[in-house]
Amino acid sequence: MSGPIILTLDSWAEQRLQAVLQSTSKQAFDVAFDAFISPLAQITLNGENVSRADYGTYLWKAQAHERSATVDFKGVVAVPKDQDALIQTGEVGLFFVSNINQPPLLFSEVVTASLNLIVDQPTDQPAGVDKRSVASLTQVSTERPSNVKPLPGQ
Repeated sequence: MSGPIILTLDSWAEQRLQAVLQSTSKQAFDVAFDAFISPLAQITLNGENVSRADYGTYLWKAQAHERSATVDFKGVVAVPKDQDALIQTGEVGLFFVSNINQPPLLFSEVVTASLNLIVDQPTDQPAGVDKRSVASLTQVSTERPSNVKPLPGQ
């Protein structure tokens, strides 16, 4: 009998960020965002302190339409507080490029970003329960339109 799979710190960060960026509905986005970013997270976006809510809006772009995205991680580095801990916390740096497609026209936006995260685990959790979340996030990013083309069949 095997137990739950506990991801390494770098894999956890990649998986959670990918879930946020590849959400195809607002409901899925909210679930992924809540699982990734602590309610009390300190967030800096391109040198400006922003609220958690504003950062969520920035990521979602306040779009009412469903969307799709691809995420290509160019580099990830993690420094766990305790390398031997079952559930690793610590600092993670990620560099990625994301292509975000938004209907009704297939408008594609390319986001290139670097994220530095501090990942914590609540101290009141039983051993082996993974409730990690981002306590601090610093993002430097650029966005540019890639193309505009109609959806197939329109």
